[in-house]
Amino acid sequence: MIIPIRHLALIGLLIAVPVSAWAIAYRPMNVAVRGVAEEIRSRTTAMTHFDEINSQYRELKEMTRNLSLSTEYAMNRIPSQSGADQWLQSASDEAHTLGLIVKSVTTSGERAEGPYNILPIDLNVTGTFESVYKLLQHLERMDRMTRIDRMSIQRIEGDRVDARLVIHLIFTSGGE
Repeated sequence: MIIPIRHLALIGLLIAVPVSAWAIAYRPMNVAVRGVAEEIRSRTTAMTHFDEINSQYRELKEMTRNLSLSTEYAMNRIPSQSGADQWLQSASDEAHTLGLIVKSVTTSGERAEGPYNILPIDLNVTGTFESVYKLLQHLERMDRMTRIDRMSIQRIEGDRVDARLVIHLIFTSGGE
């Protein structure tokens, strides 16, 4: 039995059309679909970190806002003049109220540190540790910027202590 060439051509054409359709259309489309699916997977994985990053960003933004407010508050506590006499009066009054004995108060002259001036005050008091601690709390609550540069507390006898505080009053250079 001889198969006519026409039948062979038809069979060849019936085989060639699906194979060529697979090679020309379906195979590249499957590769493209796999590529898009992989890109979606990688972007989805990257997006899982966005919530964490956004959370960290919000926390950082809140910390920056708090830091700005704290800086503004601190800057408002720096006077344009030393105001040492009012500060010393308030500190001395509070020390006496707390039962502390003010042994000596000395200043060593102001000095410039950048845009600010510093007036060191050496304050020596005697009393109970609790009274010294309450005096420190009072100084901290005062409405001006100060820095405790040095502090030494030594027990004298019983519950009595001798405290030496070197406190820096900070003020802007434009004052006095």
